[in-house]
Amino acid sequence: MSLLRFSAAAAISALLLNAAPARAQTQAVAASPAATRAPATLQATRLQGAVRVDGRLDDSAWAAAPATDAFTQSYPNVGAAPTMRTEARVLYDDENLYVGVRMFDPSPDSIAAPLARRDASGIYSEWLHLIVDSRYDRRSAFRFTTNPRALQRDVYTYDDGEEDGSWDAVWDVAATVDSLGWVAEYRIPMSQLRFGGQAADARTWGFQLMRDIARRGERASWSPWTRNDAGFVSRFGTLTGLTGVSAPRTLEIMPYASARLTRAPGDAADPFFRENEPGIDAGADLRLGLPAGLTLSATINPDFGQVEADPAEVNLSAFETFFSERRPFFTEGADVFRFGTTRAFNRYGSQEYFYSRRVGRSPSRVLQGPSYLFVDAPQQTRILGAAKVSGRTPGGWSIGLMDAVTGRESARFLPAGVDAEQERAQVEPLSNYFVGRARKDLNGGASQVGVLGTATHRNLDDETLRGMLNRDAYLGGVDFLHTWGNRAWSVSGYAAASRVSGSTDAILGGQRSSARYYQRPD
Repeated sequence: MSLLRFSAAAAISALLLNAAPARAQTQAVAASPAATRAPATLQATRLQGAVRVDGRLDDSAWAAAPATDAFTQSYPNVGAAPTMRTEARVLYDDENLYVGVRMFDPSPDSIAAPLARRDASGIYSEWLHLIVDSRYDRRSAFRFTTNPRALQRDVYTYDDGEEDGSWDAVWDVAATVDSLGWVAEYRIPMSQLRFGGQAADARTWGFQLMRDIARRGERASWSPWTRNDAGFVSRFGTLTGLTGVSAPRTLEIMPYASARLTRAPGDAADPFFRENEPGIDAGADLRLGLPAGLTLSATINPDFGQVEADPAEVNLSAFETFFSERRPFFTEGADVFRFGTTRAFNRYGSQEYFYSRRVGRSPSRVLQGPSYLFVDAPQQTRILGAAKVSGRTPGGWSIGLMDAVTGRESARFLPAGVDAEQERAQVEPLSNYFVGRARKDLNGGASQVGVLGTATHRNLDDETLRGMLNRDAYLGGVDFLHTWGNRAWSVSGYAAASRVSGSTDAILGGQRSSARYYQRPD
């Protein structure tokens, strides 16, 4: 038995500027020549000598780099000169990008500088945001944020303004507070950015710096940007002068090992209970830089023992809880696989056509009820192996291909009854997951069209699982975006069709689940 489903959405959106700002704000903008300033340009200087990343900018190399202080307010007084001066310089060599920023402040004792965990957000603090569009596609960028305590936060920006906070990079920053204000000094390895091609005579990247002054509620941007602007990355300035820089051919191997000890109360009659339950696990991730801006990623047995665990949550609803992805293999190039979102404010629920957390999920079958006296079941499905190619080519193609295989999982149980003996039952079948995505940018990134295809196949050799799970599931779709009027107007949409096949019981279970409720009238 099979089930075929279609879905489609389209949207037209207009992003209009505020037509009636406050009188004082209007006068400030009119009085400031910076209000109409064009996107900024900064010249990077090749490093001569060495730089110590200590947050002081006292190395002689910094004096040789041209400085820029042409910042304007993004808010509260749009287009006005900032209340405090900011000065930035950029150096580079074959391996690293160096950025030094001096933020003047007449009251250094009033600088908000809390200490928090990495990737913290929403806290009262001074911030400096360094954002680099190294592909120069005017749609995607890498953000490196810090504060006066050198707190690190990195974010990947895609689709000209959408953000992925799960992206992590390896970079250094140092910050100091002194009598003039505070300083941030960055060292960002070229391997953490994405750009293709061999050594070029001169590269041009999109570039933006934003400074947040906490006590004034003020943001000053190097390249003019306001909250009402249509787009974000497309409003960046340019960083020029990057000569002789080749895309690094990176090879990263990240093995992990995790040990655990579970101490919990239990039933002494449970043959599977141990007062001290030890466990050990191991796996590895691999990442290899390929030509044309692509990256090959592979993994063996990834799990959440190598990353931050999910927050505890009690779900009392009939609907599934969706958690963010944190496993490095799946976060690499995750933006390429996104499909089916529209640019309008109504995103039609932003349907999730590829949810990577289903790969390696908890087993589908749960042994519970009066027939099972005691059960010892795995907590998650083991990923035997997975590989992925993702990235963006210099020609404007975004490509993503992924295939993953998860293993067959079994649980031990002691059935109810006199003189019962231990038995085993299959709780998850051997499965294969595939997803392919391609997207082409047109008109300098102002328009794009893409396709998506996914496939799932399960080896249902167990009769019980055959009645619970679909054997095959396929999806195909196309999406598009077109903007005009300096990206102030856009039309976007998508169409997709899916087909699942399996036993009659499995199909009926899917139709009547809380995700669909197809049995309801109308």
